[in-house]
Amino acid sequence: MRQRNDLVFSMVEYERRLQELRQRMVEQEVEVVISTTPENICYLTGFESPGHYYFNAVVIPLTGEPFAVCRRLEDSGMEVYTWLAERRPYEDTQNPIVQLARALAEFGLEKKRIGIERNCWFFTAVQQEILFTQCPNATFVDCSGIVEAGRLIKSEEEIALIQQVAKTTEAGMKAGIDAVAAGVTEGDVAAEIHYAMIKAGSEWPSIQPFIASGERGAIGHATWTDRVVQTGEPVFLEVSGCLKRYHAPMMRTVFVGEPDDSLWEAEKLVQEAMDACLQTIKPGVTSHAVDAAGRAVIAGSRLGAQQGSRTGYSVGIGLPPDWGEGHILSLVQNETRALQPNMTFHLIPWAQIPGKGGIGFSETVRVTENGCEIITNLERKLFVA
Repeated sequence: MRQRNDLVFSMVEYERRLQELRQRMVEQEVEVVISTTPENICYLTGFESPGHYYFNAVVIPLTGEPFAVCRRLEDSGMEVYTWLAERRPYEDTQNPIVQLARALAEFGLEKKRIGIERNCWFFTAVQQEILFTQCPNATFVDCSGIVEAGRLIKSEEEIALIQQVAKTTEAGMKAGIDAVAAGVTEGDVAAEIHYAMIKAGSEWPSIQPFIASGERGAIGHATWTDRVVQTGEPVFLEVSGCLKRYHAPMMRTVFVGEPDDSLWEAEKLVQEAMDACLQTIKPGVTSHAVDAAGRAVIAGSRLGAQQGSRTGYSVGIGLPPDWGEGHILSLVQNETRALQPNMTFHLIPWAQIPGKGGIGFSETVRVTENGCEIITNLERKLFVA
């Protein structure tokens, strides 16, 4: 392990993460973990790259030095961004899984009980089968989630970084709200959001801002087109800045013209759903209970609105195609896991209004010792352009 003083977090932080992972390895009777999930690699080492469409892996033995197997092009990033002293890069002409098997043999790990992340978008079934063939004397077990268990509860260093990210989110959102007007395109709004967010210090987010006007706002994950914004319609905005792969998303809604009574009622509805969630969040409460609190408010509306998704999801490290950690934990029906201090969520009670569009005012929040703290900071209301 190289001692570095120019990493995203302190070496003490990375050593803690590694030690806690190894404790979980003992509990699960795993001698080696091969992590292939880009966010997990980032969490353990600091490495980040949009080039994760090529195979990368970090191998963590129960004892001994961790090492990486990465594409040669990405090895320069491993050198700069991580504390890893050992790396075994592969050339574009080589099979990365064969190189991984050779590295396991070099470090005397080819006969161990090895945990792999079977539930990983970037470790395909074909690649897994090749590894099994290349290492016939190893015992492979699924350890999906073993690294994510550490990511779920943020350290104070992580919380401080997310708070910093939130400032860039707020800058982008303010610019987007100010840019909304009759006659501009959704692309015009997107341009102002990007400019302001980057000028405020944001690096590249894992998802581009969602910008949808009129009835398009009720389409899940709709983002900007060349559509011209019209008087008499809402514009739905969902934005997150990013620093060192950490995100802090936020939704707001702008109405062009004078909202009718149904829009003001929808604003009140979403505000009440958000308040119900915020009042429910505290350590020991289940994810299901938070989801139920917000969902009940929206379901009780006479507007025909509905909560179009889960009520929230864990947020922290994100690499494309997602800025969230919802696969680790979501605030959703029948999820019985309890909240703990320093979990962070994107809280998203929002309403799809038939014939109108989407109305949302979301926040990035942190579970505290006694309740909930809102990290993002921008007035939560229906803005009028």
